[in-house]
Amino acid sequence: MARINIRLVVLVALAVVVLSAPLTAARRNIGDATKCVGEVAELLQRHEGRHRWAYKHPLGRFRAVGVGYNLDDNKDQRRKELERAGLDYDKVYNGDIGLTELEISGLLILDADRDLERIEQTEGRFKDLCCQVRAVFADIQHTAPSAEEFPREDLDQVIERASSQDYKTAADELERTKWCSQGRNRGRCRDNVDLLERGCPEQKRHYVI
Repeated sequence: MARINIRLVVLVALAVVVLSAPLTAARRNIGDATKCVGEVAELLQRHEGRHRWAYKHPLGRFRAVGVGYNLDDNKDQRRKELERAGLDYDKVYNGDIGLTELEISGLLILDADRDLERIEQTEGRFKDLCCQVRAVFADIQHTAPSAEEFPREDLDQVIERASSQDYKTAADELERTKWCSQGRNRGRCRDNVDLLERGCPEQKRHYVI
């Protein structure tokens, strides 16, 4: 199968989703909806893969489809999202029907935008960071949404360092978190640590004298 050009598919899928969805997070503001979504979608796909058929997620707590699209998270909302795409939630959930590549990408865009929105609601300083760093936190949000798996005090330390553009220390703090120490997250953690350590090359660090 030919390799999917994620950035091209993202643009096509985003247009479909934004134009067809009501005034929800996916359409709350065209500028906000498009910023960093491509980077987040690319990172999620790298870590989750693409799945046409519903499957039990490796974390073991829920069923997913596409690129880690959680079918058990807010079922009413997920049902509506699938219905807008012309899909029957129950048939997708039970594995009676699979998704097309465009449908997978449409759901991926919704998830990428949702992860960005959730993490920005948690910490407003993210809006000042480049897309590569925001994508790391959105990816963590996608796989560890609960405080139990990623304690707030752990995340606060990483956020504080990243916000001050001290990316090396932020990466070190991330690697020491409970989330990173769990075996199922180690590969994903290592990738995110590397990305965070690189930081935002286009930003100049500001010093207070």
